[in-house]
Amino acid sequence: MAMFQQNQQVSTLKAHGIRPLNHRVAVLEYLHDNPTHPTADDIYNGLKDTMASISRTTVYNVLHLLVEKGVVMPVTIDSKEMRYDARTTPHIHFKCLKCGKVTDILDVEIPSVAIGDGFDITRKVLFLEGICPECKKHS
Repeated sequence: MAMFQQNQQVSTLKAHGIRPLNHRVAVLEYLHDNPTHPTADDIYNGLKDTMASISRTTVYNVLHLLVEKGVVMPVTIDSKEMRYDARTTPHIHFKCLKCGKVTDILDVEIPSVAIGDGFDITRKVLFLEGICPECKKHS
């Protein structure tokens, strides 16, 4: 892990009131290095060879803490799996129905929605499904 990136993750954790323990820094670093919206198992499999002391339970606990503190966002496009995203600003997620890849769509504004008086929107989540450009090329 590059020292600059590690320091950036430590600063992010501290800013959210989280002690920057090695496992927490590593999970957050993995999420930043892999903007593919990995599952907890993906993260565990990606870290276990370089962090012998990490366990699945540790990864799940770290992710729960990071979500709770607003450092990462859970992505639940598919009811069968929970994915995680280090980008917490509002954006659209697109899931390819052929390859299963989840992509951030950043250059499109999330539409405004009027839902009536008395409601306060605290988070906008928009998921789209279809065929990604890569799979479309190979069809």
